Amino acid sequence: MSNVDAHEKSGAHQATSSGFKKWRVVVFVLIGAAIVALVIFFGKPERTPFEQAVDLIKSGKSAFAVPILEKLSRERPDDANIYPYLAQGYLTTDRPAEGRLALDTALRLRIAGRQLAPVVSAYASYYTTKGHFAEAEKLFNSASSVMGAHDGADERARLYLAWAEENLRNADLEAAVAHLKQANSHAEEVSEPLRSLIPHRLSDCYRQLAALAETKEKDQRKAASLLETALKVSDEPITRMNLALIYRQLGNTQGAIQNYDLVSKADPNNLEARHHLITLLCEKNDFQAAQTALIDLTDKERSVENYVLLASLDLKLNNYPGAVRALEDALDLGDKPELLKQLERVLLDWSQKLLKEGKKEESASVKVRAERVAEQLSLLIGKPEDKEKPTEDESSLAQMPDEYFEKVPPIALSSSRIWLAKGSFTPEGEIRIRNISGRPVRDLALKVVFFDHSSKRAAGSVTLPVASPSSPPMETGGTRTVYFSSPATVKAEHRLAVVIYWRGRLLKEYPVVKQ
Repeated sequence: MSNVDAHEKSGAHQATSSGFKKWRVVVFVLIGAAIVALVIFFGKPERTPFEQAVDLIKSGKSAFAVPILEKLSRERPDDANIYPYLAQGYLTTDRPAEGRLALDTALRLRIAGRQLAPVVSAYASYYTTKGHFAEAEKLFNSASSVMGAHDGADERARLYLAWAEENLRNADLEAAVAHLKQANSHAEEVSEPLRSLIPHRLSDCYRQLAALAETKEKDQRKAASLLETALKVSDEPITRMNLALIYRQLGNTQGAIQNYDLVSKADPNNLEARHHLITLLCEKNDFQAAQTALIDLTDKERSVENYVLLASLDLKLNNYPGAVRALEDALDLGDKPELLKQLERVLLDWSQKLLKEGKKEESASVKVRAERVAEQLSLLIGKPEDKEKPTEDESSLAQMPDEYFEKVPPIALSSSRIWLAKGSFTPEGEIRIRNISGRPVRDLALKVVFFDHSSKRAAGSVTLPVASPSSPPMETGGTRTVYFSSPATVKAEHRLAVVIYWRGRLLKEYPVVKQ
């Protein structure tokens, strides 16, 4: 035999021997596992009837568990562990009276509270659902000696909440408060959201009692006391609003201010509280605080009334720049002649004040601003001498000489349509003009001014040649429709208007409708 053959034969022998060893190890492992399994299976102790009954209770098969537990209770009457499960089984199978006897037995035998708590809570829930609130309370009181503070705390809270709701349905507010106070006394042991709900409901009941004291008993001091108690239970904005109102009626202005101030700080969007706060601060002549509160309010609520009041407060504080700024903000919301008149007066007063202080340049600058406001006012309402003139009908106008229409327009604007198309930056419009002079109109031109009220400046103007000597005259009683558009672009988000003039006299102002 060659060396090569001998080597191959030796390798094959070694491989066969190694494979045999591996299979032998696997067989031994399997045999060992089987032996262990048999020992565990046959060596496991048999479950007791009590353990079987407990498993049946936990799996929802109480009807099969109850007979086993009844038999055990007769055989071992002093075994306290039986009775909680027996009571649970009776309750599940709709035998609560027998279950209560079993539960009382467990309590008498002083079983551990942790084991007893779920059963006590289940029975209390049953009584609460049936409306037997006193029985549920009695059960909790009986179990309190063996149960911890947290055991059954949630169910006890639900009991008193449901009891209070029943009291409220029967219009028994005093009883509802008593039961909610019971619930609130254990609120620390209760989980959310019940922990937050209890003081909220109790505070609401105190508010209802306060309302009765104020309206039926006419006792505002008692109402205030009840609301103060409600605040101690739960600090809620509605309670402070009600209390502030009563404080104000009682003459406690400072107390009312404090409550409105707290509500305003807690909820910046409570505009009602802010308005009341500002009113009271003004009544107290605390103009500085009122001004601060009003400035904060205008950030939330921009209105003409707020800005006018702010201007008034600024003037009381000798703050002319602030007053002017407030009136200009008011004008941004609506060009009213009264606002322009007020702004003009403030500017003139400010100019005089600066002049007395020796600030001539500043005084002159402010006076120029006043003159511009006066011009704007005249554009809106016309010159004083042109106001309050009686309106004449067409038949009487026809009797007037031609010279009369040098001062009075011979036409009337019968209709208009002014618009800014979507996506456009040039307003357009058309107006219908009617001849009311009783004679042909041969020469007539109107000026159209596009005015930007947001920036307080004109945004271009055009002249409309309604009639001219080189064209056919406008017949008596005739009408003409004239189209026009702005020569300049405007900002679409601004408040825009079109003002029509005849020989420098204001005829009409139309708002620009944005499409």
